Amino acid sequence: MAAAENGSHPRWWTNNLLFVGVTLGFVYWWLESALHVYIFREGTLSQQLFSPDAHEVWMRLIVEGLLVGFSVYGQTIINARKRIERILIQREKEATDILENNPAAIMLIDTQTRRISWVNSNAVQLTGSSKQDLVGRVCHDHLCPADCGNCPVLDWGQSLDRSERTLIASDGTEVPILKSVTRVNYQDRDHLLEAFFDITKQKEMQRAIKSAHAELEQIFQTASVGMRLIDRDFNILKVNETFARLSNFPAHKAVGEKCFDVFSGSKCHSPDCPLKRILQGEEPAEYEVDKERSDGTRIPCILRSTPFAGPDGEIIGIVESFQDITDLKATQVELRSERDKLHRILFQQLEGVCIVNDSCDLEYRNEVFKSMFTDTSGQKCYEVYRQRETPCTTCHMKISIESGTIQRCEFDAPDGRTYEHTYTPFVDIDFGRKSVVSLRDITERKASTLAAMRSDRLAALGELAAGVAHEINNPVNGIINYGQILANKHREAGTIGDISDRIVREGDRIARIVESLLSFARQDEEERAVVALEDVLSDSLTLTSAQLRKDGIRIEVDIPGDLPRIEVHTQKIQQVFVNLISNARYALNKKQYGAGEAKLLRITAETIAGEGGALVRIVFYDSGIGVPTGIIDKIMNPFFSTKPKGMGTGLGLSISHGIINDHCGVLAIESKAHEYARVTIDLPAIIPAEEGRLAS
Repeated sequence: MAAAENGSHPRWWTNNLLFVGVTLGFVYWWLESALHVYIFREGTLSQQLFSPDAHEVWMRLIVEGLLVGFSVYGQTIINARKRIERILIQREKEATDILENNPAAIMLIDTQTRRISWVNSNAVQLTGSSKQDLVGRVCHDHLCPADCGNCPVLDWGQSLDRSERTLIASDGTEVPILKSVTRVNYQDRDHLLEAFFDITKQKEMQRAIKSAHAELEQIFQTASVGMRLIDRDFNILKVNETFARLSNFPAHKAVGEKCFDVFSGSKCHSPDCPLKRILQGEEPAEYEVDKERSDGTRIPCILRSTPFAGPDGEIIGIVESFQDITDLKATQVELRSERDKLHRILFQQLEGVCIVNDSCDLEYRNEVFKSMFTDTSGQKCYEVYRQRETPCTTCHMKISIESGTIQRCEFDAPDGRTYEHTYTPFVDIDFGRKSVVSLRDITERKASTLAAMRSDRLAALGELAAGVAHEINNPVNGIINYGQILANKHREAGTIGDISDRIVREGDRIARIVESLLSFARQDEEERAVVALEDVLSDSLTLTSAQLRKDGIRIEVDIPGDLPRIEVHTQKIQQVFVNLISNARYALNKKQYGAGEAKLLRITAETIAGEGGALVRIVFYDSGIGVPTGIIDKIMNPFFSTKPKGMGTGLGLSISHGIINDHCGVLAIESKAHEYARVTIDLPAIIPAEEGRLAS
C-alpha cells in the first residue's frame, strides 16, 4: 500500500521466483563444473557438465533442489503479501469512498504537526477552498479561531470530542458547525478524524423558535385579558400578569394550584366546566360568568376556553382567557337606561319618527309612526309614504345626507292627509350615513287654516248677504204692497186679480228667503228657544230647495203635526240640517247626473221613547252612493272627507256631531255603499207641561 501510495511498482522477479530458482540451479551446475575443471583439474568442462560422477550429481541436485524449494517458498510468501496489499488497498479505497461520500465535511489532521493530511469534497465545499489549499495547512490557523493548546483531544487529553464550533471559511465568514473529533491511524501515523456538519439553518431555526417563544411569552404576558394554562388534572401551569391583577392572586403562587381554587366561578365543579366540556370533545365555547377574586369580591367576566394540544396532537389541557366586563356592564346599564329614556321620549312624541338609511330602508319606527302607517316591515320609505314602486324624483332624504343639512318638505298622501317631513342627517355607529325623519300630520292644521280663510270669506259673504238682503227687503216690501193694492181693487175674478195675487205670493216667498238668509248669516250668539222642528226644517229647505230642484232631486218630507217641540239654538240646528242636505245632494249627484226617479231625499220625523224621556227623531235618507264600510267610523273625524280636494273641508259632519252633542242629542250614520245613507238625529223633546214651565 506504501509502494502504491509512493507511485513505485514491484520488480519483475518477485512474480517469477521459481524461474529464478531454476536459473540459479543451472548457473550453480555450470559454476560447479567450471570449479572442478579449472581449479581442481578434474577433466574437461563437457565431462563435468554432462557426465559428472554420482557423488557430484547428488551434491548438485541437493543444491538445485534447495534453490528451487527456496524459490517456491519465497514466491508463496510474495504472493500472500501481494494479496494482503491488494486487500489493504481495496479497504483503503473503500474507506476513502466512504469518507468522500459522507454527508459530513471530513478532515484528517496529523496529531504531531497539526497539519491537514486529507479532506473530502464536502469539506472543500464548506470551507470554500480547494484541496491543494487545505492539505498541508495548520488546522487552527486556517479553519478554527482557537489557538494552539485549546484542542480538546490534543491538548485536554480527551479521546473523543463532540461540540459546536465556528469554522472560518476562505472568504472570512464564520460558519456555525457541529464538530465530532476522534483519533485514527492513517499512513502509519496518528491522526484526528474531524467531521463537520453545517448547522447554519438549525441555528436560524433555533433563533426563530427562540424569537417566536419570546414573542409568544411577551404576547401572553402583555395581553389585555387575563390568561392561564391548565392541564388535564386542573393544575395551573402558567398565568400572565393581567390574570394576576384580575384575580388579585400572585402569579408565582398561582402556578401549581388547582384552577377552581384560584379565581373560581359558578361553572367550577359542574358539567359546564370548560375543561370537562373540551375533554369530552365539545367545541371551544364562550361564557359570561362571575368570578371570585382572592379578596372575596366578584367581577363579571367573558370566559373563553381553547384546547391546548401537545406535539402529538393530543389535548393536554386548555387555555382560558378572562375579560373583565365590569365597565362594559355599567355601560350597558347606562345605555339601556338612555335607550329606555329615548324610547319613552319617542313613544310619547306626537310625531311619527323613523330612521332611513341611504338605501331608503326603514331601520326604526316609533309607535306613532306605526300607527300612521301599518305593515311597513321590509318596505322602502317611498313605498310607505307615497305608495309608489320607484324612488322619488326629488329625494329630500338623500339631499340631506349628501349636503349634511336638515331638509323639510310637505306632501299629500294618497289617503288625503298632508304630512310635514323633517330630514336630519347623521352618521350611525356602523358608519352608515342615515337620516332621522320626523313626520307631522298637518292635515288638521292645514284644514284649520283653510277653514279659517273660508270662514273669513263666509263672514264677509254673510255681511255682504245681510247688506244685500236689507237692500232687497225695501223694494220687495214695496212690490208686495203694490200687489196687495191691486189685489184689493180687483177682487173679482179676472186676469189682473190673479196676477196681483201671484205677485203678493212670490213677494212673500222672496221675503221669507231673505229672512232665512239673514237668520242663517246672523253672527250673534242667540239663546236657546223652544221651537217646532217643522219651522227649523222649513227654513233650511228654503235655503236649499232651489239647488235640489235644479239637480232634479225629489224631496219627500213627512213631519207629523203632533210632533213635540224642541229646545235648541235655531241657527245651529239649521246649520246641521243644511249640512246634511248638502251631503245628500252631493251623494245623489255622484250616483246620477241630472234628474231621475232614483234621486230621492226623504226627511221624516217621529217621537220615540228614550232613557231620559221622549225624543224627537229626525231621519235624513238619500239613495246616493253611500259611505264605504271601511271608513264609516272615520267620517265624523275632523278634516276627514270623501270629497275631492277643494270640494270639502272635512268639518261638516264633525261640527254637526258637536252641535248635536251640545244639545244632549245623538247623531248616527248608517250606510251601504252604492245604495243609500241614513243619518239619524235624536233630540230631547219638550212635552207640553215642561213647555209651560219653561215659558213661565
